[in-house]
Amino acid sequence: MIDVMQKLLTFHRGLLQLAEQKTEAIKKGDVGTLQQMMMKEQKYVMAIRQLESERMSLLSHLPEEERTVSRYAEQVEEKERMKLLQLANELSDTIVRLKEQNELNMQLLQQSLQFIHFTLDLMIPNEQDVTYDPKRTDELPPRSSFEAKT
Repeated sequence: MIDVMQKLLTFHRGLLQLAEQKTEAIKKGDVGTLQQMMMKEQKYVMAIRQLESERMSLLSHLPEEERTVSRYAEQVEEKERMKLLQLANELSDTIVRLKEQNELNMQLLQQSLQFIHFTLDLMIPNEQDVTYDPKRTDELPPRSSFEAKT
């Protein structure tokens, strides 16, 4: 179990590092680098899924609602228990940081998309604004029936 937890921690730290690099690529607008990072990210995710299934198989002797590392740690020696709990805490912290970094990346991407849409709206005028529509007299300035020369 310790080996599986160490590998999970390593892969999650790798994902966190990729997420931080993605932030820089997003800021620079480097789409090619982002695509490469997403491919690497997929490899990490596949490895994590495999490790997670290994972890669950190690916990399979426990009832389903009790399949946690802390519950498993209760059944092992003190030295191994301390190591498992330390790894679980580090993994939990890394996952929280990864989640925060991914949320930041999502916000940056949304802002980029909003800017692109705004720019496109400025560059490509709306067809309704350009064409004449005789039904839209409400937008014309009111005519005065009195014209005076000054």
